[in-house]
Amino acid sequence: MEKMIPVYEPATGKILGYVPDMTEEEVRGAIDLAYNALENIQSMPAHERARALRRVAETIRNKKEDLALLLSREIGRPIKSARLIMDRTASIYELAAQELPEVITGDFVPLEAYNYPAGNERRIAIVKREPVGVVGAITPFNFPPDSMAHKVAPALAVGNSVVLKPSREAPLTEIEISKIIKNSGLPEDSLQVVTGDSGIIGNLMIESEKIALISFTGSSRVGLELAGKAMARGKKVIMELGGSDATIVLEDANLDAAARAVSIGRFDYAGQFCNATKRAIVKEDVYEEFLRLLIDNVKKLKVGDPLLEDTDVGPLISSEAVEKMKRFVNDAINSGGRVLYQAQKIPDIGFYYPPTLIEAPLTAKVWKEEVFGPILPIIKVKSDEEAIKIANDTEYGLDASIFTKDLNRAYKLASKIKAGSVIINDTTRVRFDNLPFGGVKKSGIGREGVKYTMLEMSETKIIAYNIV
Repeated sequence: MEKMIPVYEPATGKILGYVPDMTEEEVRGAIDLAYNALENIQSMPAHERARALRRVAETIRNKKEDLALLLSREIGRPIKSARLIMDRTASIYELAAQELPEVITGDFVPLEAYNYPAGNERRIAIVKREPVGVVGAITPFNFPPDSMAHKVAPALAVGNSVVLKPSREAPLTEIEISKIIKNSGLPEDSLQVVTGDSGIIGNLMIESEKIALISFTGSSRVGLELAGKAMARGKKVIMELGGSDATIVLEDANLDAAARAVSIGRFDYAGQFCNATKRAIVKEDVYEEFLRLLIDNVKKLKVGDPLLEDTDVGPLISSEAVEKMKRFVNDAINSGGRVLYQAQKIPDIGFYYPPTLIEAPLTAKVWKEEVFGPILPIIKVKSDEEAIKIANDTEYGLDASIFTKDLNRAYKLASKIKAGSVIINDTTRVRFDNLPFGGVKKSGIGREGVKYTMLEMSETKIIAYNIV
């Protein structure tokens, strides 16, 4: 009898479904199928691949309500937000189709313009892009369909096949979308979904000579270990990893806008994002007023059943995540910190933790580690230099944001922040799917962003002609 993995509904703690706990032999078989599908997908004209991806987008939109409901139940994301995620997911497949002509359009180089090497007057060159081969895609629990889209759509667009490994905590929505892709007109077997032990499957992807590139989204610890092993075997990697994103609020900021943005940036989907606002750094001149406005915003958030239309903050993904939040708060208090605000009303059933604002010394774990949940540490600073120092005092460097009315000042400070993106007068949660997304330090290797992912998932080749 096939071994199965239960998938739990975070809002209730009950089993939502099951997926196979695949054996090593089954995973290797899936890799073989994807490898054997390369010839078919690469011989398929690019405009037909683009058309298939547009069909995927259309079908996702047609099934948006069902997919959003499944996503909300699977990861605890509020239903109103889950609908937006399905719209975004569809648009990523469309973007891949749209960007494909630009990515694969090469260059014609008349080499007679260059005097070295000798004989260039008889030579021409073509610079083209070719698919890398089989892409191993590993996605996280917190945004399954859009993370999947950011890996699968670009890979298929440029003519790669894909072996997709969803999170064992949230595989169901991705499996449903994989069925849509399989019925889109793309060659059979060009997308394989594997489920089971993450460590075993990751190692099989690393060891297989048939996997050319691994694209991973998840924790920095796991991602960097995986990247090191993969690169040692000559594989390409794209790593979108953790973050401890800071928002700096200066004394000339629009405090109402800043408080709203920080509230959304920290507590949207209970703070379970790599680019959530995980630290707030506020100039002492406006600290008390900003704190008052922030608490007012957080008090308005409704914590509850993600299937209800008025819910703002749903559950965490697991009971283990809840216990981790408790440890963060206890450590902050034991370090000399204090709770500034904590929501009192949360459901008794399910994996919930109340939105919490906290003051704590910089030695507390809430400042040093990535907090993947609804806890926000806040600190007051006296100068811009102190704000930048604290913002950069982390092993991560994904996103950051600055609130100020002085754009010259904003640019100078943004240039000093060690992060992949710095957003001015908006939440750290802003991400543009057509722009490069990723981080420095332990926040990543390479960049995602539809066109940029397609470039990462293809190789440059020069074909030179000697005209005789």
